[in-house]
Amino acid sequence: MIAILTKADLDTHHHVFDQMFRGRAVVFHEMYSPDISVSEGREVDRYDEAGDPVYLISADNSGNVAGSLRLLPTVDDTILQNEFKDFFDVPVDFRCPTAWECTKFCIHPKNSTSDIDLCQTVASELLIELCALALRSGIEHIISVHEMRMMKIYRCVGWEPDQLAHARGNPDGLAVGLWEVSETQLGKMRDHAMQDSSHVKSHEHG
Repeated sequence: MIAILTKADLDTHHHVFDQMFRGRAVVFHEMYSPDISVSEGREVDRYDEAGDPVYLISADNSGNVAGSLRLLPTVDDTILQNEFKDFFDVPVDFRCPTAWECTKFCIHPKNSTSDIDLCQTVASELLIELCALALRSGIEHIISVHEMRMMKIYRCVGWEPDQLAHARGNPDGLAVGLWEVSETQLGKMRDHAMQDSSHVKSHEHG
């Protein structure tokens, strides 16, 4: 199940937001970089507080957050325009009213250490809904700073980005990716998801 939330939903979905921010703290602070700020066990940055983000949150059948991502309009402040402005081998100044920046994409802790099929299922759910939401909103592209090792997941899901730039010296294998939003891409991802679901079921009954 995917929820699409904004800061206007904080009061009514406080528990969901709390799980998301706590999961982000584990993924981004504990697993990736201790330099990322955490307060009271929650990873919340200035874009969460001062920006106008949209969140896509995947929940399991028990209502627990399994994965999440954040969207920001590229015409406003973004991580790529600020924190990562001088980080890459070529300048990337991408501002467009029909593009979103995707950040904080993560599979939450108990799922990120589970089997690869579960991780891929959560990633697929999030990216399919992201593409569908973008189409409904008149968005043509998604841009994001991502780790190169994520390309395997994107490839399996069926939505690979074009690489616009790579980090100088390639620390951590970071790159800037640009995803095209289209009905064709959405259909491709849904086909991949159906095939993966059939594969999992065949193993369960095999």
